[in-house]
Amino acid sequence: MDKALANVKQLLGEQAAQWYRKYFERVQQMPGANRVFGRIASAIDKEQLADYLVEIQYALIFAGLSFQVEFEPLGSKGPDLGITRDGQPIIVEITRFRKIYPGPPVLDLSDKNLILPEYGNPPRDIRKAFEKILLKFPQVSNQLGIIAIWNDDEDLEEAETETAVSDLRSDASRGIRSFPNGLLFVLYGSKWIGNKQLYCFPVRHLDQPYQTWREELERATVAGLIRRALSQPAMGA
Repeated sequence: MDKALANVKQLLGEQAAQWYRKYFERVQQMPGANRVFGRIASAIDKEQLADYLVEIQYALIFAGLSFQVEFEPLGSKGPDLGITRDGQPIIVEITRFRKIYPGPPVLDLSDKNLILPEYGNPPRDIRKAFEKILLKFPQVSNQLGIIAIWNDDEDLEEAETETAVSDLRSDASRGIRSFPNGLLFVLYGSKWIGNKQLYCFPVRHLDQPYQTWREELERATVAGLIRRALSQPAMGA
């Protein structure tokens, strides 16, 4: 953990290192935590570091919903997380949308003639989400699982990800490609807080307890779940 924090400090600064220390101390209680700490310690730039920190964030999100959490339950070649609740173990494969294109322009709200400019490129962004999700299919395979996306690309919104999932379902229905047999839903999160912050896009009918998990995720905020995780002792795997 100390080497991971040292690299966070080097790449993001002292304030960020102090902030992540409390996250790391909680995550350290989870099985396999040293694996993600090793990746964080070896990150060579801010973007790679952010990819690994998203794994920490999602581990805390699920811990905040009282899941038992384990990092790399099947080893380094397998999924990022194993989570268990209600007697149901599943895997979580995590990916992050890096910022590639400029996001919404900064607006001068005092301008009486302000016109909201268009931004984004939906076909391009849908394709980006489509390809990102598709790349994670092999990691889920036949295991019950979730693909969890964190979006740091302000030019892309949840609607593009939802459309990408819909397009993948359409391809599956036409026999063009198939979903992993065990995939339950695609989980999307971002810093933006509107009506919801976390979205679950199912790829099949969700039985219990998975429908309850979906509802709980979509009612929650990231900060709220992380606060809950930090305030509770870790649960054994």
